[in-house]
Amino acid sequence: MASAVPQSLAAHRDRLAPVLEAEATSTWLVGGVVRDAILGRPLLDVDLATAADPERLARRIASSLGGTAFPLGDRTGGAGGLWRVTAGDGDGVQYDVCALRGDGIDSDLAARDFAANALAVPMAGASSIVDHHGGLADIDAGCIRMVSESALDDDPLRMLRAARLAHLLDWDVDPGTAAAIRTRAARATEPAGERTFHELQLLLLHPEARRGWRRLEQLGLDEVLLPELEACRGMAQSRFHHLDVRDHTLAVLDNAEDLLAATDFWLPLPAEAGLVAAPWSDEQRLVVLLAALCHDLGKPATRTQRDDGRVGFVGHDDVGRGIVDEIAERWRWSSATRRQVGHLVGTHLALGFLLHTDRGLRDRWKLRRQLGAVTAEAVVLSVADRLATSGLDDRRRWVRAHMELAREVWADHWREQRDGVPHPLLDGREVAELVGIEPGPQVGALVARLAEAQAVGDVGSREDAEQFVVSEARDQRP
Repeated sequence: MASAVPQSLAAHRDRLAPVLEAEATSTWLVGGVVRDAILGRPLLDVDLATAADPERLARRIASSLGGTAFPLGDRTGGAGGLWRVTAGDGDGVQYDVCALRGDGIDSDLAARDFAANALAVPMAGASSIVDHHGGLADIDAGCIRMVSESALDDDPLRMLRAARLAHLLDWDVDPGTAAAIRTRAARATEPAGERTFHELQLLLLHPEARRGWRRLEQLGLDEVLLPELEACRGMAQSRFHHLDVRDHTLAVLDNAEDLLAATDFWLPLPAEAGLVAAPWSDEQRLVVLLAALCHDLGKPATRTQRDDGRVGFVGHDDVGRGIVDEIAERWRWSSATRRQVGHLVGTHLALGFLLHTDRGLRDRWKLRRQLGAVTAEAVVLSVADRLATSGLDDRRRWVRAHMELAREVWADHWREQRDGVPHPLLDGREVAELVGIEPGPQVGALVARLAEAQAVGDVGSREDAEQFVVSEARDQRP
């Protein structure tokens, strides 16, 4: 089956063919870029397969475009491996050049994952799409279908990719392919953790992440990839909850995504000069979504039920922090992601606990010190968690109180980002000399309390600071 080449793809061919010179006759545009061109999607990742030397072609393309060429590894097993070219014109397009699999384009396409990706366009000659596996029909039908079962055996990561692509494109997974994945689901743990996490990251960052996770469930992959969440299935909670722990977790994931997408709606800031919330980066969004997915994973290990039937999960936040470390190791998270997600899981109850205080400036200051660099993310996670709780014993006025407090903490945080924290009136050395003690934990505690007193307006001058420190030191003495 042949089809005319979309104009967007022809533009890349026209751009590159003269650069490739004689090698153009043995080079093809392949895979997802052909599929995306047919669908009218942006073409930012352009894959080429060649019988020539990938390194030589990549360097030639980079030279022509004023870009940079560098190796990514030997993805195909062919000579020269895989090379990436980033264009120098700032258009965001990158070109990946790899060696053909097998002895030609037919063998290469037969070794690819899904029929919709087993498409090629020659860089020179006939202007038509090479389609030996029904990929064009699958694109028309919106279907993810394996080229062959061996595609899943050759690289089990393709099972996860099937779910991710189905979610990304809003397609169905072919029944035969879905059945083949379910029978092989146990192999989903075989690929390297960083490869697995890359696919999961793309799935979570695409809109409606909860539906994306349900795709994994339909293929039997969710319980293999995250057994800690599967352990939460069917686990009843207190009468304040209307969902078991697993479905509550997915509801929190859904809420967190919407809070990130429409933060100004959920957490509006007061009209003050210069008071604005910074836009979310992809890294921050990912951390919040991962924390939503992990926040209650400590509940199976901490569940208790009293004689009167009341259910509790005391300490599940601390246990959950340890589970995050295990997942981070499995999926090879960066140290920053591991630290931030772990801190969010370990403190996800903190804002709610503040409802049982007077909720004044001092308590909110202490909360922000506890949450630290992920204060904004923690507010979003707390609200997402609270909005996913609606059991028989819950009350809407409690939800309203939680939202009011969250908005106060949110505004406090962005005021602090705008104005900074008060400059210390006394440093640690001055505090130690004033009260006659050696530098150490006691001095650190006094400095922290002084900073708190300054922040809430109890101390406003150096004289006030000295009197405050002396008084606090006196109270500390046995």
